[in-house]
Amino acid sequence: MANIPSSPPLIPTTKLLTQDFFPGDHSAAHGCSHLKPVKRTGEILSNYQILARYSLHFKHRHALGILPPKKRSKSGIEDTATKPIPQLPIPSCMTCETTMGRIHACLQCVYVGCWKGGHSQSHSQETGHTLSMEISRCGLYCGQCKDFVYDRDFDGIHNGEVLKNSEIISMMQEPGQKRPRFVKWHAGNKEIALIKGGSKLQACQGLRGLRNMGSTCFMNVILQCFIHNPLLRGYFLSDQHSSKRCEVKSECMGCEMDQLFTQFYSGDKKPYGPCSFLHTMWMSSSDLAGYAQQDAHEFFISALNQIHAKSPTSKLHQCSCIIHKTFAGVLQSDVTCLSCANVTSAFDPILDISLDLRPTKRSKSVNKVRGLNDERNDGPNSLTDCLDRYTHPEKLGTNEYNCGKCGKTGQEATKQLSVKVLPPVLSFQLKRFEHSMGASKIETKIKFPAQLDMTQYTTLARKSKKSKLSALQKLNGGSGSENGSPSTASTASSTSSSHSGVETIPTYVYNLFAVINHQGKMDTGHYTAFAKHRGEWFSLDDHKVTLAGQKEVLDSKAYMLFYVKQNLDYDYSSNSRD
Repeated sequence: MANIPSSPPLIPTTKLLTQDFFPGDHSAAHGCSHLKPVKRTGEILSNYQILARYSLHFKHRHALGILPPKKRSKSGIEDTATKPIPQLPIPSCMTCETTMGRIHACLQCVYVGCWKGGHSQSHSQETGHTLSMEISRCGLYCGQCKDFVYDRDFDGIHNGEVLKNSEIISMMQEPGQKRPRFVKWHAGNKEIALIKGGSKLQACQGLRGLRNMGSTCFMNVILQCFIHNPLLRGYFLSDQHSSKRCEVKSECMGCEMDQLFTQFYSGDKKPYGPCSFLHTMWMSSSDLAGYAQQDAHEFFISALNQIHAKSPTSKLHQCSCIIHKTFAGVLQSDVTCLSCANVTSAFDPILDISLDLRPTKRSKSVNKVRGLNDERNDGPNSLTDCLDRYTHPEKLGTNEYNCGKCGKTGQEATKQLSVKVLPPVLSFQLKRFEHSMGASKIETKIKFPAQLDMTQYTTLARKSKKSKLSALQKLNGGSGSENGSPSTASTASSTSSSHSGVETIPTYVYNLFAVINHQGKMDTGHYTAFAKHRGEWFSLDDHKVTLAGQKEVLDSKAYMLFYVKQNLDYDYSSNSRD
C-alpha cells in the first residue's frame, strides 16, 4: 500500500486570514457575532482544521487507501490477512453510537453527537459549547444562532484542506506525473503594506454586451466565452501580450484579444462593437469574410489557429503559446487485433472534442421518406452518454486493418479512443448540424452537468480497469496467451467504458463556465450564450446582458460547452527553471 504523504502543518494561529489585509469589523464577512470572541486564541480554528482534514480523508478513504476497520465475523474472528492499514474510525455518536444522519463534532471539546437523536443539541445546552462542525460537509453550526453560519476564516481553512487532499489523491493515483507541490504563500509585513497601500475597490468589470454588426452573433458568443475563460483572462490582463509592444505589424489576433480585454475591463458599460476584431478575422481567414451567418464552432477553431499563428512562442510541436496551454490535449487511439490481441496506439492533438448526438425519434413517415432506420434514435441523451459512445470500442471492417504482429491482412479489430492528456479548459461541440441527407438541425436536448468528472474517459483510467480485470481473471484461474486471449482483450475493452472501479482523480474534475446555444433553423438561426462571472450566471444575447440562474443554463439546448479544471496544475517546466 502506498504511503500517504504527510500533510502540511496546521495554520499559524497568530493572525486571522481576514485581518491580515483588511483590519476592522468584518461582520458581513463572518457568520455571526458569537465567533469573534472564541477565535481570538486560534484554538477553534485549529480544531476545525483537524476535523475538516479528518472529514475529507474519510470521504475519500477509498482513493487514499484508508478504510475503516472491518467488522468481526459471527465467530468473533477478524480477518487480519486482508485488514487494511492504516485504519480510519467511522464518525458516530458518542451517546447512541449511530452513524446515520448528520453527525456533529463539537469544536470546543472532543464530543461527537448525532443531530437526529438530539444528542448534539443536548451537549450544547449542558456545556454551553455552541459551535460544532457537521462532519459530512464540514458545515459550521452555531447553537446560539440555531443555524449554519459562514465565516471567511473557516472557509479559507476548508478550501486549503480540500486542495491539499486533492493533491495527495493525485500523487497516489498518478505516481509518474511530475508535478511540483503546492506551497501556500503567506504575505510578510512588506507585502501586506504594499497590498494595503496599492489596492482599491474596483467597480464590477468584465461584463459587457457586444453589438451585432450584421449577423455577427456567431462571433459575439465566442468572444464572450474568451472573455470569461479564466486562463485567457489571466494571461491578457497580466500584460503577457501587449498590443503596444507587439512586433507583429498587422493582423495580429493576439493584439485584438488584448484590446478586447482592455475594453471589457475599462469600466464602460455601453455595448461594445468589436469591428477591429471582425476585420482582422476577415483578413486572416477568407472563408469567414462577408456578412453571411457563420458557424460559431468554425469561428472558434479559426480564431484559436490565428491567435496561435501570431504568437511569438508559436511552434509546430510542443507549442507553449497561450492557446495550447489552455485548450490543447491529446487523444489516444488503440486498435486491438481480435486474433492475437496486439494493440497499436496512435496519438492525436486536439483543441476541442466534437460529439455526435443521438437524435430524438422521428415519425415513421419521415423515416420512410428519408430511408432511415429509427433504431439509432433510442436511448438516453446526456453529455456523459455522448462521451460513453465516443470512447466505446468500435469494430473495424475486415478491410480496415492489417495486423503487424500476426501478419494477417483484413483482420477484424476494435478501435477505442481515450483522452491521454486533458487540457486545462475542455471545450465540447455537440454536432447539431447534419449534412448527410440535406442540411438539417438536430433539436435533441442534451443534459449536461455543472461539474464534469473526466476520469472515466482517460487512458489512465482504462489501463487501471484492464489491470484490475486481468488480476481478477488470474485470481479466478483464467488463462490466455502471452498478451491475453482475444476474448480477454475484447472483455477488457468493453469493460473500460463502464463507470465502476476507478476512483475520481481531483485534477480530472471540471466546472462549467460557459455555454453557447443556437435557436432557430440552420441558416437563419441566432446564437446566444451563458457565462459565469464572479460566481453568477449571466445570459449574453448580443448587446443584452441579464442575470440568469443555473437551472436556466442547464435546461438550455447547448451547442458548445466550456469547462475549466477545478484544480489547475502548476506549469512544471516554468517552475523547474526557477
